[in-house]
Amino acid sequence: MIMLLGETAAAREISKCLDIRGLEFMRLQTWTEKTCLKTPSLILDASPPSSIVKFAPLRQWCEQRCIPYLRLERPETVIPDSLLIYPVGTWEEALLQLGQRVGAMHQAKRRVITIFVTTGSHQMESIVQAAFARYARLVVRVLPEGRLVQKCQDMGISPRDIVAMQGQFSKEINNALFKFYGVDILLTRDSGSAGGTDTKISAALELGIETVLVKKAKTNAGLTVNNVKELLDWVDDNIPDKR
Repeated sequence: MIMLLGETAAAREISKCLDIRGLEFMRLQTWTEKTCLKTPSLILDASPPSSIVKFAPLRQWCEQRCIPYLRLERPETVIPDSLLIYPVGTWEEALLQLGQRVGAMHQAKRRVITIFVTTGSHQMESIVQAAFARYARLVVRVLPEGRLVQKCQDMGISPRDIVAMQGQFSKEINNALFKFYGVDILLTRDSGSAGGTDTKISAALELGIETVLVKKAKTNAGLTVNNVKELLDWVDDNIPDKR
């Protein structure tokens, strides 16, 4: 039994390929030890960068049992040299930077500052509860899943400020959305070109929008690959095809 983690486009592609290969697998969004009633033979982690901390206990659990844990780790994005981009290393630093930028903009423009959030709903509550949120309009882009939309609404985000869309998004789509919502600040995470980081930043720069970018965390994720092909090649070499 293979466990596949994540609801990303890559995870969906991997799921189809495992099906074609006739391999038994289970897709998970969260994990506890009770999940593993049957010990998996392999963990394939195609979850977004924001889930690294969430699945850290699972990596440790696998290490203790010598179960292979293969992480799809997207390469870092080459970031343009611009005064409009504020790279940070942690989520805490991102909130601090957001607070500083919102405060400065609010004082200069004397209006509510619009933040376009593309880091998902997982850590959204910390933004909603931050002191700077009183001066900000939060527009969040999440996957078009009812539970995620409801989660955002439960946190007080207006339905008109919830963009439920599935990427990847071109520069043109990002550009149109940023213009439509009158975005002042983009909050995003470096999820590589596969996650559309380059097109988001490119669109923001073209429109003169500031970007707070959460850089990739330096973690020991065990076995890693940089794209879906490498991951599937590893599976083909190590897991018997049951077709």
